[in-house]
Amino acid sequence: MYSNLPAFKKLPLQSIILVLIFFSCFFCSKEVPNHEFYPSPISQLDGGAVDLSSYLGKKIVVLDFWATWCEPCKKAVPTINRWQNSVSSEHFVFFGVNTDTTESLDSIREHSKSLRMLYPTLLDKDWKVTEHYKVDGIPCLIVFDATGQIVYRQYGLVASDLPGLLARSGVWMGGVSP
Repeated sequence: MYSNLPAFKKLPLQSIILVLIFFSCFFCSKEVPNHEFYPSPISQLDGGAVDLSSYLGKKIVVLDFWATWCEPCKKAVPTINRWQNSVSSEHFVFFGVNTDTTESLDSIREHSKSLRMLYPTLLDKDWKVTEHYKVDGIPCLIVFDATGQIVYRQYGLVASDLPGLLARSGVWMGGVSP
């Protein structure tokens, strides 16, 4: 019944270990970043690009996904502006992520100004950032703690959400007052 067992026992332990190491190379995955930031710099509306990972260990990052045609975004922006003004820029950084695919930069800039958006706008015309974070609708708010982990996601945002965001801000900062 166990006729093959003695042959297996005759294999030297070193040979077994080498075979296991060899095969484990095929099944081990590549090292994955220990954060959830988008892996490439993201273009800014006013020029340049932002690499979100540059905030690792430094700041809590808030992304507000919006579009020029989005009516609920008009309600979200004033709340985000008040939130931004209520927390320390030493601990938080805010970005809008515009998801328009066909609007001109001038149109996006004009809408950003008309919304009185106080934070810079990043551009996601090809929806790579939107798909990376699996954003299913806008406005969408995504918050990353200082380690780059997503700690909060919310679709839609109104003024009555501000007290909860401020309370969470203290938690995300480790209990320090925002």
